[in-house]
Amino acid sequence: MKHLILTLMSGCVAMSLNAADPFADIESHVVANNTDLASLARANEADNLAAASENNLSDPEIEFEHLWGKGSVKWGAGISQSFEWPGLYGARSKANKAGAEARRLMFESERADLIFKSRQLMLEIVGIRQQMQFADSIISNLEHLLATTQLAMQRGQATRLDVSKARFALLSLKQERERYTDLLQSSRSQLVALNGGKNVDISSLDSYPEASLLAQNEYIEAFDSNSPFAAAMRARVEAANAEAGAARLLSMPGFTVGYRHAYEEQTHFNGFSLGISLPLFSGRHKRKAADAAVLAEKLGADSYTISMHADIAAAHTKASRMQARLDDFRKAFDDCDYTGILTRLYENGQINVIDYINEINYYLGVRREYLQLQNEYQLTLASLNRYL
Repeated sequence: MKHLILTLMSGCVAMSLNAADPFADIESHVVANNTDLASLARANEADNLAAASENNLSDPEIEFEHLWGKGSVKWGAGISQSFEWPGLYGARSKANKAGAEARRLMFESERADLIFKSRQLMLEIVGIRQQMQFADSIISNLEHLLATTQLAMQRGQATRLDVSKARFALLSLKQERERYTDLLQSSRSQLVALNGGKNVDISSLDSYPEASLLAQNEYIEAFDSNSPFAAAMRARVEAANAEAGAARLLSMPGFTVGYRHAYEEQTHFNGFSLGISLPLFSGRHKRKAADAAVLAEKLGADSYTISMHADIAAAHTKASRMQARLDDFRKAFDDCDYTGILTRLYENGQINVIDYINEINYYLGVRREYLQLQNEYQLTLASLNRYL
């Protein structure tokens, strides 16, 4: 009973954690439904089977001959089996195992890239929604301005021109708000495409996930330890080394062993046959080509690591700079209720409609710059945190 209670409790905790992270929930659906990932899994399976089939013994050969001449008949039959140098089969098996591991890790790399791509889209969706929410708040503010100006016109305190200016400002912002609706639909459609064409519920994507900026060396260490693509590239080097080992044995001779039975002049003959193949021409340059492939894979892996270390350093510097700017923005917003002050100034007659609209447009631009910077920061942070 105690074990059952603990199991149920751990299940409930896992469910609550999953429900609290809509990003992870959507990512799990995308991984399960993505058609490209499913196709790659089947392709890897086919490649593994094809590689294994090439390491089998060749098929046995059965021969029969029948000859006739003046007053006599000659016939014979036999069966033979060809095989390559015995060590070559073990070397190929090792190469196939290394190749299968490299393909598995490449699949994991594609899976990680898919998760990251879907997270980028979800972060974009959150950013667009926050822009829409802010636009809605300013629209509500301008609607209040329009109603106040219309009332002032009825009292002779404002003109039709003032009303028209307030109405035009409101219409312009509503039109801009519609552009965010289009952007939201575009990002959602891309997320649906990643999800295999199945619908994705984005209603819970209204805030950014909690994440913090760590020290630069922590991200580099995480990349070196956890990057699926880097691990796949290292596995490809190992696979190329194993292929090179098998290629070195291609210069060794092959053998054919068989049993023969013949009949001639009323006499039966039994015996065996033995043949040796000398790969003097077929294996030319294969060893050099295999060694060159090893070097190419190793240089590619080294180049990728160097490039990613540089990218991580640049992204960390960028994120640190954006973090400082975001802190400055937040302090400025916390120190001043800009729209509230504008409304009171207008209602008290200290500024006119044009001043109000100019000021609200200025605030609109600054706030949008802040929201855009926040979204860029979250995207940069996601690229750094993907290897943690």
